[in-house]
Amino acid sequence: MNFQFLGTGAGLPSKFRNTQSIVFNFMQEFHECWMFDCGEATQHRILETTIKPTKIKKIFISHLHGDHVLGLIGFLSSRSFLLDKKSADLEIYGPVGIKEYILMNLKFTYCSLSYNIKFIEFSSEQCIIDNKTLSVYAYPLRHNIECYGYKMVFKDQKGSLNVERLKLLGIAPGPFYRVIKEADTFEFNGKTYNSTDFLSEDKKGKVITVIADTRYFIELKDFVKGSDILITECTYLDKKDHNLAKKNAHLSIIDVENLVKNNNIKNLYLTHISARYDKIIENEVKSQLLKECNTYIAKDFAEYKI
Repeated sequence: MNFQFLGTGAGLPSKFRNTQSIVFNFMQEFHECWMFDCGEATQHRILETTIKPTKIKKIFISHLHGDHVLGLIGFLSSRSFLLDKKSADLEIYGPVGIKEYILMNLKFTYCSLSYNIKFIEFSSEQCIIDNKTLSVYAYPLRHNIECYGYKMVFKDQKGSLNVERLKLLGIAPGPFYRVIKEADTFEFNGKTYNSTDFLSEDKKGKVITVIADTRYFIELKDFVKGSDILITECTYLDKKDHNLAKKNAHLSIIDVENLVKNNNIKNLYLTHISARYDKIIENEVKSQLLKECNTYIAKDFAEYKI
């Protein structure tokens, strides 16, 4: 499980940062990848990575500002050309309007796709995915248009089997191991055993939260609380620009500090960085950030393991 930034800039592309997009590699967990936002030229950035567009099966759009969606039509079109005879359908999640935006652009560019798109639109806080592995929540942010953050909550998984202990009972490795792991109890040689006696502690599920464009508001702390991974916009890295962040409905570094303070955040990744900041300012900001969590100022193509 890992994720890679394809674009980390705010508003418009610059020499060092493209517009917003992140791809999560869940190939081991779900045999697919998930994309969050798709700014202009995202498909060009993918060419510089090992990401396969055909493996991207879900796209989550935060809002309809151009720096988050202008790469969608090109990506969807190219993905169609790259697929083999076996189609790979796609799910797109986002606020009301994302379906119309995509369908109208496909219509006016005479683009015909070789796969189906399932649109999941919403206009309020809700759980949008819930299965045995994880739940995904959409959460309304406070930007100057409707905008959503996303939280992926992986469910706790049962621990590993104590193979040596099972062998001592006379149970050789095989399909019965799966039965033992999934059941509360099992029978062998006329005796009943508790499965938990042969399992290590449950593996705690990760919590991954992605916050797009928003101004700071106190309730946001509750939404991101306890995140193992928090990826958040921080358009204004300089504390002197705090009032500008408020005016433009974005977060400043002061807001992010308030967001993570005493909030049990383990790893913090700052993205959606204004082009006004050069590398010198970035380094200065990073040295001043809170020490209570691991902090990274994201760069295009940066890849992180979870």
